Amino acid sequence: MHAVSFDFVAKRIDVLDLAQVQDTIAAGGYCWVDFADLGAAGEFLDAIDIERPTIDRVLRNEHIGEVHLGRNCIHCTLVETACRDGELALDILHIVLGKGFIATVHAQPSALIVRMTETYEDDFYSTAESGGYLLFEIADHLIGGYRATLTALSTQVEDIQKMILGDIGDEILTDVSELTRALLDYRNAVVAARETIHELATRRSVFVKPSTQPFLDRQTTPLARLASDAATERAVLSETLNLYMGIVSHRTNKVVNRLTVVSMIFLPLNFLAAVYGMNFQNMPELGWRLGYLWFWAISAGVTVALLLLLRGRRWF
Repeated sequence: MHAVSFDFVAKRIDVLDLAQVQDTIAAGGYCWVDFADLGAAGEFLDAIDIERPTIDRVLRNEHIGEVHLGRNCIHCTLVETACRDGELALDILHIVLGKGFIATVHAQPSALIVRMTETYEDDFYSTAESGGYLLFEIADHLIGGYRATLTALSTQVEDIQKMILGDIGDEILTDVSELTRALLDYRNAVVAARETIHELATRRSVFVKPSTQPFLDRQTTPLARLASDAATERAVLSETLNLYMGIVSHRTNKVVNRLTVVSMIFLPLNFLAAVYGMNFQNMPELGWRLGYLWFWAISAGVTVALLLLLRGRRWF
């Protein structure tokens, strides 16, 4: 648990324990509390009289993608994204806004919160006028994480594009399917975040100051671009798969063409072998002294003639 209080007039930040947070809120101060434990977060929210439905949503830890306006708070969820070991990871971050506090809750380590703890003090001393600046911090770092994730996913798309020109098997179909699904999950997370931030930027509430809302509304623009870029990457991946299938089809056609050429050469040879493989007694060629040599000479002549004909027609 990480907790601090802000004095926007005296420009002062104090580190608090959980008991001091409740006292500070009761005294009219403003606090930011971060929980990495859902149970502890539920107990804290219950202690400051947050309604039960909000607490239950936090404890369920589901990404609902909606902004819930309660009697004494606003609850919303965002999804952080990251690429870990080449796979997309989705981490849920709950935000609870109330009178005199903002609480962030996550069941797993949050890269967004780590980055936020490194910058919130500098931004507090330079520009902050109310607790709403923390919302801008969250949105800013969330977008930064989305950009980094999209860059990693785009690199994987480029790697697949390079692979299709090499010696690659059907495993590329699995790679493309998984990456397509990851891009879809990423885009859904970005779109949900855009809608959530837009809702906070436009809905009238005592928990989000009007002076903060224009800054939040500007953050919806880069989120819309990121969602569009993710859709573009999916389209590129789809075209890459189509190109791979075209290459496979071309290679198959070349193999079939070679087999056809071989079949055309051996077809007359098979005919000759079948004729002279018969056991009729009155076949005059069987009595020729040079009959065997003539058979091979005719076979060689037929083969050369067919090869020249096929070569002239550019069939191989």
